[in-house]
Amino acid sequence: MIKLYLILIDIIFPILVGFILTLLVTNISILSYMLFSLIIVLSSILMGFYEDYYSIHLSEKIRITFFTTITAIFFQLIYLSYYSINLNIFIIKSWILIPIIILSVRYFLKINNKSINNITISIIGNIYKFKDHEIKILRNKKFSVKFYDGLNQYLDRVDVKSEKSNIVVINTDSTMFQNNEALSSLNTISLCQFMENYLRKVCIDDKSACNDINKYNKSDILFKRIIDYIAVIILFPILILLSIYVISMNFLKSYNGSFIFLQKRHGEDQGIFSVYKLRTMYVDSDIQGNTTKSDERVYPYARVLRKLRLDELPQILNILLGHMHLVGPRAEWIELSNLYSTEIDNYKLRNVVRPGITGWAQVLYQYGFDINDSKQKLMFDLYYIKNWTIWLELEICIKTIIVILDKKGF
Repeated sequence: MIKLYLILIDIIFPILVGFILTLLVTNISILSYMLFSLIIVLSSILMGFYEDYYSIHLSEKIRITFFTTITAIFFQLIYLSYYSINLNIFIIKSWILIPIIILSVRYFLKINNKSINNITISIIGNIYKFKDHEIKILRNKKFSVKFYDGLNQYLDRVDVKSEKSNIVVINTDSTMFQNNEALSSLNTISLCQFMENYLRKVCIDDKSACNDINKYNKSDILFKRIIDYIAVIILFPILILLSIYVISMNFLKSYNGSFIFLQKRHGEDQGIFSVYKLRTMYVDSDIQGNTTKSDERVYPYARVLRKLRLDELPQILNILLGHMHLVGPRAEWIELSNLYSTEIDNYKLRNVVRPGITGWAQVLYQYGFDINDSKQKLMFDLYYIKNWTIWLELEICIKTIIVILDKKGF
C-alpha cells in the first residue's frame, strides 16, 4: 500500500504543476509533464526507491530524488527539442518546484500516518542506556521500539518466527546469541552498527568505530567550499542589515562594547582562532561561563536574535578567512574544549576538520550543558565526519532552517 500512494504522488504532482503551467503559458505541453512523471516513477522503481522509503534517511531521499529528477529533466528536454518547444523560465522553475513538492508531500504524509512504518526494533540488554532523544529519533521514523532486559525475557515474550522482518539490537553480551538456533533467522545487529545506521551517531565506547575518522578528501573540500561561498553570498546582506540593527540598539540603550564579540575557539587540528559573533550579552559576561536558558546576561532586545541563532551570522567572516565551513562540528570555547578533551575519550577527533556555523550535532541535539551532553554531541559530530556526503550536507542545511524557524536557540 505504501508503494501505491508513493507512486501516485510521483504521478499526480508533476502533472498538476504542468497543468497549472499550461494555464499560464500557452506553448507548454501537458504531455511533457506526463512524460516527466512517468520517468520519475520508472527510475524510482528501477533504483528501489519505493522500498522501505520511510526507513531511509533524508540525505538518501534527497540523493535519489535528485537523480530521478535529473533523469526526468533529460527526457523532457528530448521531448521539448523534438517538438520544437522553447525552454523558458517557467519550465526551469517547475524542475526546481516538482522535487520540493514531492518531498514535502511525502514528509507530511509520514508525520500524519502512525502506521506508515511497520518495522519493530527490539533492543535486548542494557549495556548502553538509550536516551529520550534517541528513542524520539526512532519513533519519528515510525519505528516501534521495544526494550528487553535480556535474551530470556525476549524469548519468553516474543514469537521468534514472526520477527524475521524486524530488527533485533544486541545491547548485551553477544556470546549469548552464538549457536542459538532460535535466533539464527533473525535480523540481528550490534549496538555500534545500530547506532550508526539508525541513530546516525558513532558509538565512542567502541574504539574500532572511531578508526575511520579522517580529514575530507580534496573533492569533498571543493564541494564544501562551493556551499560555503553560496551561503556567504546569500547571508551577507542579512548580516549587514542585522549589524545596523544591533549597532542602533546598542547606541539607543547605551550598552558598552563593540557590536562584534570575539572569542578564542579551537579549530582544525586544535588550532586557535577568533570566532566572530554579534554581541548579545553585557561586556565580560563570558568570564562567568557558558550561557544558560533565560540568562540574565543577555540584552533584552537580543533574546530573539539568540532564539533565531542570528547572533552566529558574523561567522561567515570566519568562512571567508578559511577558519570554518558552513557545516561542521561546533567550534568549541577553548576552556571547555580542554576540559572535554581530558574527560571524554576521542574528543579531539572532532577537530580533524574545520568547524562549522551549523552542524549535525547542532541540529539533532539540544544545547550542551555538561559532560554527558558533550559526549552525545561528539557521537553525532564523528558520524558527520565519518559519513560525509554532499547529500548529508544538504540535509543539515534543511534541518538548520527548521531549527531556526522553531526558535530553539537561547
